Amino acid sequence: MNKAPLLAMVLLATVMCLAGPGWTQEKAAAPDVDGHVWMNSNPQEKKAFLLGAGSAFVLEYYIRTKHGEQPSRYVQGWVEVLKDQKWSDLEKSLDQYYTDNPDKRNEHVFHVIWHQMIEPNLKD
Repeated sequence: MNKAPLLAMVLLATVMCLAGPGWTQEKAAAPDVDGHVWMNSNPQEKKAFLLGAGSAFVLEYYIRTKHGEQPSRYVQGWVEVLKDQKWSDLEKSLDQYYTDNPDKRNEHVFHVIWHQMIEPNLKD
């Protein structure tokens, strides 16, 4: 059974549900999600961010591999290293990093995920 159309529909439905009412209206650009934004976000916003990012990375991974292309190292690392990670555990790890390193709250969430969680656990 081909799961790509089902995965695409689930991703689209998730994005539409998370966007809420008025999602087609123009809004100000979202800020980069660094440690300041992360630590000021509520748990639902954090999980929505991770779910959206994770869904996009996984979708890119499967589309690229299906077409014989190599996913980016970041996307490949996300899928391989974080595949068994719960969203709540990833959220707690980020919270802990920014709590332990208040001087590094300018670092983008994806930078922290790469350098603290993915890169040290990649199998070369």
